[in-house]
Amino acid sequence: MNKKLLFAFLMTGGLLLPQESKAIPGVDVTLGIGYSTVSPSGDISYGGDSVDVESDLGLGDSKKANVYVDVDLPILPHIKLEYFPFRYQGEGTVNKNFQFGNLNVLLNEKVKTDINFDQYDLTVYYGLPVPFLHPKIGLTVKYLDGYVELFRESTSESDRADINLPIPMLYLAASISVPLIPMVSDLIFDVEGKGISYDGNSLVDVKALAKVKILSIPTIAGLYAGLGYKYQRLKIDNLDVDDKDFNSDLKFQGILGEVGIEF
Repeated sequence: MNKKLLFAFLMTGGLLLPQESKAIPGVDVTLGIGYSTVSPSGDISYGGDSVDVESDLGLGDSKKANVYVDVDLPILPHIKLEYFPFRYQGEGTVNKNFQFGNLNVLLNEKVKTDINFDQYDLTVYYGLPVPFLHPKIGLTVKYLDGYVELFRESTSESDRADINLPIPMLYLAASISVPLIPMVSDLIFDVEGKGISYDGNSLVDVKALAKVKILSIPTIAGLYAGLGYKYQRLKIDNLDVDDKDFNSDLKFQGILGEVGIEF
């Protein structure tokens, strides 16, 4: 089964869980849908010198929706599934000669670039019994499915580096809740981070969200809407892609809005 279809099936399964979870004591389900505007910065290389994704490649913002399902099971760890895509396109005039894969790009040449990264996260975690902060600790496996493609306008040549990586990461999170209107609504500050670093490679993924939760709605535990910040740094050192080294030091950061429902 195509991995995107499989992930969609799992997420759809999450949508069906709330109706069933009412009959299972202690099972809670949260479904969240977000929309982000995330800007790229940094540099990449593929078999040659590095190029800047802003000044050389002219990449714009990624504006995409994301979704997650979080299932709280008794005794067992929580299970969280997330899908977060990045889509970047741009046109630029390069300020030096460089090689990208099998392409030899010349000074002042115009190029078009696509950077697409689909991110599928599976997280298992436990909540720790610490009041006020409500910390969480666990493990995430992020599957990074994407590519970087460069197109020379002068010759109509293109080349592409496909990136497909499962990445294990440490997961840490905390949540602070402040009552706004007793028994009606809360103001909640959520922070979660995932990260790993090894042999010159690293991935850091952070989300901070301030949200208002409306309580005491019949048949459900609550609704929420939030606004926050998304930051990610992807550093790849000498990844072998078709017998060429792919390197990146990229940062993605911007505004994230989110709405959700809890059962």
